[in-house]
Amino acid sequence: MDESGVRAKQLLTEGMPRRAVYGSHLHRPFHGMRADGPAETHLSLCRQAAVVLPAEALFSHRSAAVIHRMPLPGWAETRSVEVAVFEPARPPRRKGVIAHQLTPDEHRWSIVEGLRVVAPQDAWAQLSSQLAVPDLVAIGDYLITGDEPYSGTPPPATMQDLEAAARRHGRRRGVTSLREALGRVRYGSLSPQESRLRLALEDAGLPAPALNHVVRSPEGDRTEAMIDLAYPDALVAIEYLGDHHRTDTAVYRNDIRRRERLVDLGWEVIFVTAADPFEAVALRVRRALHRSSTR
Repeated sequence: MDESGVRAKQLLTEGMPRRAVYGSHLHRPFHGMRADGPAETHLSLCRQAAVVLPAEALFSHRSAAVIHRMPLPGWAETRSVEVAVFEPARPPRRKGVIAHQLTPDEHRWSIVEGLRVVAPQDAWAQLSSQLAVPDLVAIGDYLITGDEPYSGTPPPATMQDLEAAARRHGRRRGVTSLREALGRVRYGSLSPQESRLRLALEDAGLPAPALNHVVRSPEGDRTEAMIDLAYPDALVAIEYLGDHHRTDTAVYRNDIRRRERLVDLGWEVIFVTAADPFEAVALRVRRALHRSSTR
């Protein structure tokens, strides 16, 4: 039996004794199916749910966000699977499943890792009823950027996709937050915390920073650094350091070398961690910009 599990009826048909099928040694994540053990991830739980969900069901909302690897905030993670069906189909009623009903042709969908799932841009729109604007912006930034600045791989969606999804969302719950977030989504952010920091700087009245700004050597023959958020004219660099920058020795040493290279080129570098209140960071950036203007 693989991680997805199988229907209980299938096990009986294949000859497994009833006492084994209905005994306590097999896990029962959903009524009518069996698995070797509990799902270790939400994606695994979705695979288990797919065994017993109706064929017309799509994974939606937070489950779709997980399947598409969107950067959901930790508090928004769910133990239940979220699915949807198109009218006139009736939402399935199962313990551990949150079901929704969608208007036909309202949403796009695709197959991801063998699962029927609402398209990323429409899942983003659905999340507007559950998430705050900064979280929606962080996800929107991810959808139109992906890791393209590093890998060159096209991102999961385009700005036009997000705009179309917002129109399809109509006047549903969360549309005000969705439209506000849409207006603040930008290409270039490579982490949700970079997105949230950018918003905090803009909300503090500072100019919008350049995102993942590439600094070339004076000779122009090599890349010296890619700065998370930058004010190139003022030579002010802002680097957000996640925990892996602290725990990974190679990353930590590279951070130091990159800072030294930037300082040698005349940049002022501001490091930011999760412990730094964004309001305080905005003040540090404001002072750095002021120092630059008086040089």
